[in-house]
Amino acid sequence: MMRDTVEKLNKHIKDCCEEAEINTPVTYIDYSGGKATEHTSPKHALITNHTARKTFITNSIMLGMNTKTIKGITGHKKDSVFN
Repeated sequence: MMRDTVEKLNKHIKDCCEEAEINTPVTYIDYSGGKATEHTSPKHALITNHTARKTFITNSIMLGMNTKTIKGITGHKKDSVFN
C-alpha cells in the first residue's frame, strides 16, 4: 500500500513540474551489469519526492532555518543521515 502512495506522489510531482515547464534536457549515465548507458530526459521526468525533500532542506538551510526544526519537519532522527 505504501509503495502505491509513493508512486502516486511521484507521478503528481512529475505532472506539476511538467506543467511548470521544467523541461530542460538532462543527460545522465545509467550503470547496469557493468555497462554504462547514456540517457537524456526532460528534467520534470527525473524529479521525485526525494528530490523535493532534498531541495526543501537545502533551501531551508540557505535561508537560515534552524537545522533542528528542519529535521523535525523532514523526519530525520540521526545527524549522520541528515548531513
